[in-house]
Amino acid sequence: MKRQDVTKKVAEKTGLEQKAIAEVLKVFLVEVEAGILERRSIQLRPLGTFVVKKRRAKMGRNPFTNEPVPVPEHLTLTFRPSRRFKTKLNQK
Repeated sequence: MKRQDVTKKVAEKTGLEQKAIAEVLKVFLVEVEAGILERRSIQLRPLGTFVVKKRRAKMGRNPFTNEPVPVPEHLTLTFRPSRRFKTKLNQK
């Protein structure tokens, strides 16, 4: 589903203009991105939580040559779905 699809569905359900919804969605995504870049968790209660995690450095392996390759410490973004969302997902 693309951003345009979301905008269209919200417009149909609310009766608001697609332009206004697109602007609100754009600002929402900018704010979510800013929070993530500040390494804060973002809680969207009915859906779940985005969390920035630090991965420690480790030794990996090149799958083609089987040579050890150092993987540096890095940050990654994870999503933890809410219990309610997981239940709905697994019911279908």
